[in-house]
Amino acid sequence: MNEITINIESMTFQFFIKDDKRQLKLAKSQTRVKDIRQLALICEETDYFVPAEVADEDDIITFSFTIDHRAQKWADVSKLGRSDKLRLLCNLARFRKLLTTRMTFFLHPDNLIFDDNLIPSLVYRGIRDVVPPYEIDEEKFILQYKCLIIALFSKKYSFDELYSGSIKNATDTEFERQVGEADNFTSLIKLLEENYIKEKKETEKNMQYVPKKRFRLFKQLTFIMIALSVILAVPTVYFSFVKSPFQKHLIEAHHHFLAQDYGKVISELDGENPEKLPDSGKYILAYSYVKTESLDEAPKEAILKNVSLKSDANYLLYWIYNGRGDFDQSVDLARYIDDPVLIMYGFVKKIEKAKNDPNLSGTEREEEVQKNQEQLKTYTDKYGLETLLKLQNSDTTNNSEETNQGQAQEPNTQDVIKQEETTENKDVNAQKNNEKTNEKAKENKENGKSNKNVKENKENENKK
Repeated sequence: MNEITINIESMTFQFFIKDDKRQLKLAKSQTRVKDIRQLALICEETDYFVPAEVADEDDIITFSFTIDHRAQKWADVSKLGRSDKLRLLCNLARFRKLLTTRMTFFLHPDNLIFDDNLIPSLVYRGIRDVVPPYEIDEEKFILQYKCLIIALFSKKYSFDELYSGSIKNATDTEFERQVGEADNFTSLIKLLEENYIKEKKETEKNMQYVPKKRFRLFKQLTFIMIALSVILAVPTVYFSFVKSPFQKHLIEAHHHFLAQDYGKVISELDGENPEKLPDSGKYILAYSYVKTESLDEAPKEAILKNVSLKSDANYLLYWIYNGRGDFDQSVDLARYIDDPVLIMYGFVKKIEKAKNDPNLSGTEREEEVQKNQEQLKTYTDKYGLETLLKLQNSDTTNNSEETNQGQAQEPNTQDVIKQEETTENKDVNAQKNNEKTNEKAKENKENGKSNKNVKENKENENKK
């Protein structure tokens, strides 16, 4: 059960609400009722008031009011448009006729309900000199009317604040100021009607009434169009902010590659994921990284022989990640390719990186170097590349103590690449020797056949 309390004219009315019923209990001492039959006027049916019943319970008089569940409350009409608000305010003028009857009332947001046509009805009413409010005159009626008008539009003042005296300060808009200055009922109604007619014309000019079915259809179509717009916006945004810049960087990188400006190729594609690059993009980026690698020309040329558009994508990615300093990824790729020389080269680069990393402490640096050296030694022992473990003959003075402790110094990058090149050269030389041997055997075989033919010819001549 809810409650509504109305404080007006030094009286407090506390209504208990349950479903479509409002109940008010007044002590007989708060009224001037001498006989319950005096309250029959309250129960009479009229268009100005909601249906009511009165019960006499000892010293308490109980008023029960029935509210149509379809009726709109003050909170509902506060959400209407300006034109409808002005229309319902004009309709409040109908209560002026009650000023000359025995019925009394008060205008208050919680004492009003409105039907579908915005025609107002009063909930509570009294009887002159019998049930409060005992009196209602035009002055009070106009004041309450003004407070309702301003309260319906104002976001600053409520009805109770305005009725308590704040109406004098309600001048935020020209309309509020004009309402406050209206000194009689006629001028107030004229102001409302003029504003209503003006607002109605503006509404008719800018708005159009449509059937509910059509409105729902328009609403559904609007949501569908919004959804389609979002769906279409996704690829547009993708091409505008992702695909287009990517293509632009790729084109610029190709231009720099043709100009043999390999540093700009690297910087142009620096922010791109190498695995998402097309084959041509992987090729020019891997080629550029090899070109800028700190190697002699001979090892570089040996590597570049294997870097082409037809190269394995993992091989190209190896050199890209190597150039970007992501040696963990490059070693993983080398293991996948199963190329021991590339694996060892990756470990050598990891050792160099650890030695030059300023973010590592001395202990961390030593542990990292030791770990990579051990893995490097595992591969050199496995593939019989002992020469890669030879000590460097130059610039090792500072490392002599470490060498004397039995730690093998890691091979430099040139040694690894030279080893790869030497292995390739040996294979080429062996192939050439095999070809020469096959040619000599073929010549000997042909010479043997020719000698045999000569011998047979001589024997035939002797017989003749």
